[in-house]
This record gives sequence, structure tokens and C-alpha cells, in this order.
Amino acid sequence: MTKLKVAMLEAETVDELAAIIIDYTHEEMMLVFDELEWEQQARINDIWKTA
Repeated sequence: MTKLKVAMLEAETVDELAAIIIDYTHEEMMLVFDELEWEQQARINDIWKTA
């Protein structure tokens, strides 16, 4: 899951986040998302809002 966590934290656009979904299941992504700090979760949520 470390590779997924790094990919999620390095993503800067919704397209980059969407590309991650192809390689991982929703459940895997949510497990990693839940492990992130609040600020990291907020950053990813802000990216999703641009979709």
C-alpha cells in the first residue's frame, strides 16, 4: 500500500487521481486515504472537487 499512498500524495489533478483508480480498488484507496493525516485528506478532497 505504500506505492498507492505515495501516488495519492503526489497527485495534483483529478485526472492523476482517476488514473490511480484503474490500478487499485476503491476499498484499497479508502484504506490508504483513512491512514492519511487530515491535511493530506483535505488536499485530496480539494483535488476531487475540481472534477
